[in-house]
Order: sequence, then C-alpha cells, then structure tokens
Amino acid sequence: MNLLFTRDLKTELADLEQVFKHSLLPWWDNIDNYVEDLKNDLTWMILPPVVMSIYQYTGHSRQLSISMSSIFRNCYLSHRIHALVKDDEEGQQYDQDLQFNILLGDYISGRVLKALVETKTDHILNDLAQMIAEVNQGMVIKHKLNGGFNQIIEATRAPFYATAFLTAAKLAAYDNECCQSYRQMGYHFGMSIELGQDPVSQQQVQNHMHKCEKLFVQISKRGHSSNSSLENAIRELHSHFCGMEEFAVV
Repeated sequence: MNLLFTRDLKTELADLEQVFKHSLLPWWDNIDNYVEDLKNDLTWMILPPVVMSIYQYTGHSRQLSISMSSIFRNCYLSHRIHALVKDDEEGQQYDQDLQFNILLGDYISGRVLKALVETKTDHILNDLAQMIAEVNQGMVIKHKLNGGFNQIIEATRAPFYATAFLTAAKLAAYDNECCQSYRQMGYHFGMSIELGQDPVSQQQVQNHMHKCEKLFVQISKRGHSSNSSLENAIRELHSHFCGMEEFAVV
C-alpha cells in the first residue's frame, strides 16, 4: 500500500534512516539482512511515518518525532527477530542461528532503552513494555490457539499504533482521559490499515475507520492545526477504504 501522505514527511523519513542505522551500530552489517526481509512488510513500512505524524500532531519537535519513529521501528524489528525463534514442536534447531537471533533481538531492545534515556522519555518505558507483552500474547494466539486473522492483527500489530498514539499524548502532558482517547484512535487507525490487507475484512475496516475519524474530530477540537500529516493520513485511508462516503473531519 503506497500512501501519499508520507510524501509530506519525505525529509523526516530520510533523516530517520540515518538515525535508525546509527542506533544499531556497530551491528548494522549483521542486521541489514533482517531489515531487507521486511521490505514488503506493511507494518515495517507504515509505522514510522504514522509515529511521526502523531508526534508532530501533538506538538513535539521534529527531532523527537524522528527519534520516536526510530524507537518504534526498533521495537518492531526486535519483535520480528525474536519471532524467528520457534519452539520444539516447530522443529527449532538449537544452533548458532538460534543463539544469534535471541542475542540480536535482546541487543536491539537494549538500544531502545538507551534511546529512551537519551531523549529523556524513559518514563514511557512501562507503556512500551506493556506493548511488547501484548504482542507476545498475540503470538501465542497466532501459533498456539489458531486465532483468526482479525484477532491476530488486533493482538500483534494494533498495539504498536495504539502505543505510539498513547505515548505521544502522554509526553505532551495531556490528561489521562485524553491520553486514552488517543490510544483508542491509534488502535482503530492501526486496525483499519492492517485489516485493509484482507478484502474479506472490508466491513470491519470501515467500522474501525469511522471510529478513528470520530475520535479525531473530538480530539481536534482542542485546537490542533488543520492539514496536518495525521489528518491527511486519515483522509487518505477514508478515501481508500470508504470511497466517496462523506468524511467526518471538517
């Protein structure tokens, strides 16, 4: 899915690539192959500009928006590398590849903690830890409980979006009720874009899109500027998934 709203963030995304690679030195040459394997992964591609959009929308600096995009990208990369570790029933081989995947995933997680300290945002560590716990539970649903596509997406992908929106609001010092509204908006945004990969889920996608829009309208009354990259993203998703149906944001 090629979303045009990302063009608004072209220079920021270019800077993100530099920050992201620098954050993983001196192991980048070993990690590059894992990154290459994710080049067609929707979450990998769309999560960073979404993080930038919500952080910019909540008034954070350009540099923090880029840093947080790198942090969330690293969280997702660590999760995907750890997911390569199977269990005995799946025929896991106890070899150097297993050890390397475990150590590399842990290393990236450690770099996330370092980045949180450097950006003075380590007080949101509990939110990121909760996110990873939810995703890990989702992997159990996927591999052990034979969950459906909708359930798997909700458990393994949506937490990244929901937590990005939540932390942006928390770091902007919004009250708890407002922060939870942001979290819900991120959840519905993530479910819309991730379920959009499945034509069978069209009705669920539209339901999530409408709930995302409704929350955005409520939140935008706080006086945020119009024509933000976040609003452009929501408009574009609405057009993609809901066609000519009237968009609630005015």
